[in-house]
Amino acid sequence: MTGVWLKNLVVENFRSLRGKVVVPLDAQVVLIHGTNGMGKTSVLSAIELGLTGKISHLAAEGPRYQSYLTTLDTGGGSISLTTTAPIVERAASAGTLAFSDDNFLPKPLLDTNDARFFAERCYLPQATLGRLLEIYDDQKTGTTSPLTLFVKELLGLDPLDALVDGLDHAFNVTRVRKLVPDFRRLEELKASLDDEHHRKGRAIEEALRAAGDRLTRLNETLSLIVDEGSALVVTDTTDLSRLKDRLEAARDGDRQLTDLTRTRSELRGLKERWRSLPPQEWSRDQAARERADQAAGEALATWRSARGDALENAINAVRAHFSDMPSLEDGPEEGRSEAQRRAKAEAERCGRLLGTHATASARVAALNATVQRATTRIDEINQDLSGAVEDAKTLANALAGVVPHIDGELCPVCSRNYAEMDAGSLSAHVAATIASLTSEAGRLQSLATARAEESSRLATAQRDLLSAANGQLSADDLAELTVRQAQMTDLAQRLSDLQETAAEGSRLMADAASARQTVMTARRRDEQSVSLLPEIETMVTAVLQRSPSSFESIDLALTEALRAIEDRIIGAERVAAARIKAGSEIELRINDLAQLSITMSERDRTLTRLQTLDTAFKNIEITRTQAKRVSEAADKVRSDIVKKVFNTSLNKVWRDLFVRLAPSEQFVPAFRLPVGSGGKVEAVLETLHRSGKASGSPGAMLSQGNLNTAALTLFLALHLSVPVRMPWLILDDPVQSMDDVHIAQFAALLRSLSKGMNRQVVIAVHERALFDYLTLELSPAFPGDSLITVEITRNFDGEAVATPRAFTFENDRAIAA
Repeated sequence: MTGVWLKNLVVENFRSLRGKVVVPLDAQVVLIHGTNGMGKTSVLSAIELGLTGKISHLAAEGPRYQSYLTTLDTGGGSISLTTTAPIVERAASAGTLAFSDDNFLPKPLLDTNDARFFAERCYLPQATLGRLLEIYDDQKTGTTSPLTLFVKELLGLDPLDALVDGLDHAFNVTRVRKLVPDFRRLEELKASLDDEHHRKGRAIEEALRAAGDRLTRLNETLSLIVDEGSALVVTDTTDLSRLKDRLEAARDGDRQLTDLTRTRSELRGLKERWRSLPPQEWSRDQAARERADQAAGEALATWRSARGDALENAINAVRAHFSDMPSLEDGPEEGRSEAQRRAKAEAERCGRLLGTHATASARVAALNATVQRATTRIDEINQDLSGAVEDAKTLANALAGVVPHIDGELCPVCSRNYAEMDAGSLSAHVAATIASLTSEAGRLQSLATARAEESSRLATAQRDLLSAANGQLSADDLAELTVRQAQMTDLAQRLSDLQETAAEGSRLMADAASARQTVMTARRRDEQSVSLLPEIETMVTAVLQRSPSSFESIDLALTEALRAIEDRIIGAERVAAARIKAGSEIELRINDLAQLSITMSERDRTLTRLQTLDTAFKNIEITRTQAKRVSEAADKVRSDIVKKVFNTSLNKVWRDLFVRLAPSEQFVPAFRLPVGSGGKVEAVLETLHRSGKASGSPGAMLSQGNLNTAALTLFLALHLSVPVRMPWLILDDPVQSMDDVHIAQFAALLRSLSKGMNRQVVIAVHERALFDYLTLELSPAFPGDSLITVEITRNFDGEAVATPRAFTFENDRAIAA
């Protein structure tokens, strides 16, 4: 890449460069001149975009700048940068960029790493020059500051830093935990296993104690059960499963308890059903109840035929409009009141709509009158304005322009002597005419203002007219709502008049329903009595061996049967409880012994895992000790490199460049690399007096001009201190605030860089005198040396124009002669 030069740049509609601009770059030195705003900085930015695909000092704020690259009102543009040869083998030799307000499509020449190197070491934009020292200032230092990162790259400290940083965790267990989460989990696992081992031991002790207590309780329970004429006893050698099976077999007799419980439930159910029947008195006078039921039904039918039809017709009339209305069968009063409410609400709704229509109609009529009056007034004003106001104004202005040319009574327009008219002086006549025309123009202007006001009033009335018309009803809707309002009002009144009829109907319906319910209840009691007696007979006979008829009442027979069943259940429960308790204790004994065996096995496995972990922790400690030794050795090597290389390399280059440009400055900027307790490199800027005494930062000790010189030489020192990756050095107006001595020294430095160190130098300046001086100083000095100057201007149409001029070496024949 070191032999590849920039060759040609084509820019179209980029920032301030309107139109297509071609800038040749195939020379050892390229000087670009343009006054402020002509686009010289845009040319350098275009070079950066062609190489890297972005503008580094703008990209730090985000990609928003990409939408402002297009020249205003052009729609889009492009950049094309070519080199003398491909940068790498089989790669392209041209970088392109197409852009618009919405698109940004770069195809740069450099990859990501080379693009970063170019932006930091080969290109110094004007925006960066003024704050280069701020970027590297000591207030922004740290192990990750740009200056520190460059120092590490220069000295090759990254591998050693990585080694020391990577092994730093070995010095502290806390850092090891952060680095290796598995180590923390291993510690937690060991602590957990220690705790588990102790818990298992305590659990085994408690289980043995609990098992002994349970064995005692089991033998006490078994002593209450006599099996085959002898009490049962459990020892450590007893087969508990076999004993449990014997007890389960003996529980077959406990099925009797289930049967007794079921019989008790059935008896309780029969008793409750018998007591729920109505008293026997309900069976008497059944004929009277049926006669009352028939009489209530007939009274209701008479009401329906005599007065109920009118109420039903009124309710049905309302239901025709509201399908969810209750019917007469749901209750006369309920149906009447709901129908009246619905009819009254509908009548009110229709009234509101008709009222809104009437209001809208009145407003439409008023607005139509307003529109008619405004239209008539506008026609009258238009007639008065037939003599245009602009003509009167123009004539008055023309006469006013003639007044200064009137000299005496001779007219300057027609050369006629106005004194012959014997009508006063010519100046007075012209002044009177101007005044008359001015007055007429004012009157016409007021008429125009009145017409505008009437037009505004007309537009407002027309707009309001549309809004008011929307509130009117169609003829069909108006007729329908009028009829419906009358119908609903009439229905509401009819339903109100039928209130007493509805109340009577509700009462008759309630009486008929009550009579019917009384008859049905008596019939149901007789039916249930007939169905319950056979069941009671069977259950009581089975329990007491006696018929219910031998008791004074059915209630007494059921009570006696329940008492006998309760006594039998209590005896059966006593026997079953002893067997159940013994079986439960045996089951718990079996579970205790099984859990004890499992706990002992788990304790043994936990102990084995603890022994394995102890061995692993011993190996980890050996590894940590070895890592500490390696880290200490790497830290010592790093310190030796810093002391040996830094002060004899980078500082020397910067000092030589700065002293060359500012030979009279007493304070020289330099790097200081303190090594902290951790051994990490942290680069800081300072100044050294010519006597060698350290002083403050460059910002505190140097003037503005020498600050710019320090920044420029810092950039060049950083460029020259690393291996050559690309031979380009691009500077944007780098001589700000420099005096003539600094500029002369800077020109000599550029000559050394371009002609002695084989750098392709591209410089943009805005001062014409400096441009001419650098053109002279950097002119070709030997065969093969070359210089191209480019002047950026604009043509009459506002498009940018690049005017190149190439210089080649020529023998000075005058001296040769």
